[in-house]
Amino acid sequence: MLAGIHYGDTVQVSCDGCAAGLTAKVTFIAGSAEYTPPVIYSLEERAKLVYLIEAHPTDPSAFRVGQPVTVTLPNGAHS
Repeated sequence: MLAGIHYGDTVQVSCDGCAAGLTAKVTFIAGSAEYTPPVIYSLEERAKLVYLIEAHPTDPSAFRVGQPVTVTLPNGAHS
C-alpha cells in the first residue's frame, strides 16, 4: 500500500458519530519501516512492515484528540 500514497494526497476519514465526507491531507511519510516482532525478514513477514504516515484533517474542529478514526487511502484501502 505504501507505493499508492504520496505526500499531499487527500485521504477520506470517518469515525463513529462524525459527519460524512471528512478528509485529511498527507503531511509526512516515514523514510524507513518499523518492524513488528519477530524481526527476521522473510516474504511472510513482509506484511508486518509498518510505515508511519501522518495526515492533518482539513477541518480539525470535526475531531477530538485521541478519537479513533478509519482512514481510506486514495486506492480504496482502509487503515
